Amino acid sequence: MRKAGRNVTPTSGTPPNAAPTLWDDEEPTWSVTELGGAIGLALRRSFPDEAWVKGEIRNLNRGRNGMVWFDLVEPAPGADHSRQPLAKLSVVLFDTARRRVNARLQDAGGAVRMSDGTEVRIRGRVDWYTPSGRLQLLMSDIDTAFTLGRLAADRERLLRLLDAEGLLGRQEALARPSVPLRVGLVTSAGSAAEHDVLDELRRSGLGFRVVRADARVQGPTAPRSIAWALRAVARRGVDVVLLVRGGGATTDLAAFDSEVIARAVAELDTVVITGIGHDVDRSVADEVAHAAYKTPTACAQAVVEDVRAFDARLVACWSDIAVVAQRQVRTQSSRLQACGRHVALATRSGLAAADRGLAAHGAHLRRSTAGAMARATFSLERSVGRVESGARAHLRDHGRSLDAARDRLVARTPRALASAEREVERIAGQVRALDPGRALARGWSITRGPDGRVVRTPADVSAGDALTTTVAGGEVHSVVTPEEDQ
Repeated sequence: MRKAGRNVTPTSGTPPNAAPTLWDDEEPTWSVTELGGAIGLALRRSFPDEAWVKGEIRNLNRGRNGMVWFDLVEPAPGADHSRQPLAKLSVVLFDTARRRVNARLQDAGGAVRMSDGTEVRIRGRVDWYTPSGRLQLLMSDIDTAFTLGRLAADRERLLRLLDAEGLLGRQEALARPSVPLRVGLVTSAGSAAEHDVLDELRRSGLGFRVVRADARVQGPTAPRSIAWALRAVARRGVDVVLLVRGGGATTDLAAFDSEVIARAVAELDTVVITGIGHDVDRSVADEVAHAAYKTPTACAQAVVEDVRAFDARLVACWSDIAVVAQRQVRTQSSRLQACGRHVALATRSGLAAADRGLAAHGAHLRRSTAGAMARATFSLERSVGRVESGARAHLRDHGRSLDAARDRLVARTPRALASAEREVERIAGQVRALDPGRALARGWSITRGPDGRVVRTPADVSAGDALTTTVAGGEVHSVVTPEEDQ
């Protein structure tokens, strides 16, 4: 093998009078610098002109000297950013070329911005950087039409796929809540979009309760971050979810054209409203959402208007109810007055008839009262005579019975008293025999447990119980100890 370059001389053989070594042979030995130079020369010969390369930007960095460097990668199948990319190439954009690239981006109206996750087609020269042993592309130009065309093509392909699966109109079929006071907000925490939405809801003076979820809204990780945030706030039982982001280049908003976000929005059972800050194009997220507005502020205003419209309808309903109620009150009042007049007439007629009947009954009673009183007086006098004669005979009979009973009691009293005295003596003897004090005096004792109950058997107490024993001279206190093993 020959080394490239006229001034490169391989090291071979051994110095005169030097001892031979293991690597002393006919094959040349390269230094690292020599090999790097040879690789660079071979690359320049293989790629004498600049080449166009397409891929996705990753790990973009900008230096203070105006230089930009990043990795241009070919993602894993399905654009799965969680997997290792299929290929990667280091790209360097020096300050002079950067100005030319920036002018190209400005000519595209700011629709394309170089950032992580943007798919680009760039032009540059293949180069080998010997000091770090790195193959790199020295970028000189960018094809903005390629990036915009790929974004548009991918968006159309995804919309057709979602439409075929019935997901494009699923959110639109959901019933929009009449009073969306529980609002889920998905955006970047601390962003201007978050501030605009919260400020609009706060200035409305309505009782909104906001559940916020911080999400990346730009770059390769944005789709999965937004999809997770959407599902997280929906699980919190909100009435509506607001997916918002401020304005930016078309490439900055490319995440909202991803299939991951589109499916996450379409499959939610909660209404999703978008306010993604661009006026011309509609993202796929806008298409699958229940409704889309131009800015985050407009999105928040729509929610406020929903609540105010419901409040206006409620006020109108109450006004209609008040009108109907007043009409019914007037109608029923008229009917009540008519009924009152009929009742008054009927009452006066009834009272007149009652007065006439009462007068007739009064006259009849006055005529019959005199005869009834005379008959009652005669009957009462006869009854009084019979009661007096019967009472006197009854009193005489009971007087004799009372005298006989008194004589019997007088005769029986001494015998009853003697018998009672004997019974009292017998009971007193039994009481003296059963007196606990006499038993205690004879040496007996009474033992009570902690609860005050009398201890009759060893099973009534347990080890550690405090006992009180009553004897003739007082009380003795003791504690039960456990029985020792024999």
